[in-house]
Amino acid sequence: MSENNNSIGLNELVDYQKKTYSPGMDKVMKFLWRCAGADAQILQFSPYSDHIKNAGIGGVVLATSVMASLAMGFAMHTIFASPVEGKVDPITGGELLAGNWFVTIPVSIVWGLIIFNLDRFIVSTVKGDGTEAITMKEWGAMIPRLFMAILIGLTISAPLETYIFKREIYREWQLSLDKLALSKKYEIEQGESKKYAENEENYKIKKQEVENQRIIYLKAVEEVNKEMNGESGRGGDGPETRKKEKVQALELEKLSKLEEQLNLFESKKITNQDSIKKIQDIEMDKISKEVPGFLDQLMMLEKLSSHGKEVEKYNAATNEIETFTNNKGEQVVKKEEIYGAAFWPIWLVRLLFMIIEIAPVIFKFMIWKSSYDYLQENVSQILEAKQGISLDNFLDENNKSTLIRENYNARRIAEVSKRQNDLEKENAIHAITLFAEKEREAIQKNPELFVKEENADSLKNSNNDTASSTAV
Repeated sequence: MSENNNSIGLNELVDYQKKTYSPGMDKVMKFLWRCAGADAQILQFSPYSDHIKNAGIGGVVLATSVMASLAMGFAMHTIFASPVEGKVDPITGGELLAGNWFVTIPVSIVWGLIIFNLDRFIVSTVKGDGTEAITMKEWGAMIPRLFMAILIGLTISAPLETYIFKREIYREWQLSLDKLALSKKYEIEQGESKKYAENEENYKIKKQEVENQRIIYLKAVEEVNKEMNGESGRGGDGPETRKKEKVQALELEKLSKLEEQLNLFESKKITNQDSIKKIQDIEMDKISKEVPGFLDQLMMLEKLSSHGKEVEKYNAATNEIETFTNNKGEQVVKKEEIYGAAFWPIWLVRLLFMIIEIAPVIFKFMIWKSSYDYLQENVSQILEAKQGISLDNFLDENNKSTLIRENYNARRIAEVSKRQNDLEKENAIHAITLFAEKEREAIQKNPELFVKEENADSLKNSNNDTASSTAV
């Protein structure tokens, strides 16, 4: 192409130089690339789009680890928190809780590093087929990584959810404490009442005796009054009157004794009620001061997710609580829901953290091959070639091309070793052959030197035995 068609700008890109950044930005970009598990040395010679792509993936990995540190910080703050005397939490209105920073900070940092390494491992091991479409084979390779990413996302989101919905959790906790207090109050009342049931029974019996004796006493008083007023026919203050007055005095004495006994049972009853109230007050105070732990907050969150808030329906016109008759003919109080279950708000927060966690995995399978990928393959092959490793195409029985690796260094060492062994074997055989020929020449020149005296005597005796047997 000529220079007149404005193509000189593109021609200059033939001598593409690595993109440089300012010193501060260069450190940031290289750090994000490392977070994404990318090779910064290769990326420097890649197009700008590859820089941004890997920096974005690294940024998500870094952001996830930071959120993991914050989440663990909130969890540790709740677990190791203790109330600060005289201070109120501005969010919940309850006691202000202070965490143990000597535990929270180290644990949060360690947890953030763990999540960082896990995410970087997940992202760096993902490799698609270079097309935007996700095939079934890619889904199969993605499932284990997605499972890990979802699990990490849920783990990170749980502590942050407790902080985001702190006010609602505290309100639900207070309602739960109220129900627990009522249940505990009834439980104490039932338990203590059994202990004093006998006193209550004695009190009722004695009270009935007092009432019966009072009736008898009043009748005695009535008889005395009749006698004094002459209603009995005699009249006046006579012997019969004295007699009835004595009866009245005796009945009064019995009534007084029974009332004393009744007062004793009454004092025991009051003491019993005071004892029950005292125990109840102690338990109520203890329950009201209970601080929700991390697991309690998660349970309150699940309760908010599955249940709404219902109250008794009040009719302003009649100034009464509305009721209705059920199928059994019982009167039941009507309920109305003032707010529904917070399922979607809570799960939207969870899904947000899950999407942040799994997005890099999915994107890596959807991203098409770019210059960086080809450069990375090229560098890998160069490094393999320098180490004596080569890729060769192999056609199988279905005429399908398959890449196989040949390790030339290992083959070379094996061939050298084999050749060395063969040569050593040949040299050993040759040396033995030469030695045998030299020894044969020496035998021909002077055979007596190679026959020992014992061997000569044995040979002589053998010849004598042969001669004797021949003579016989």
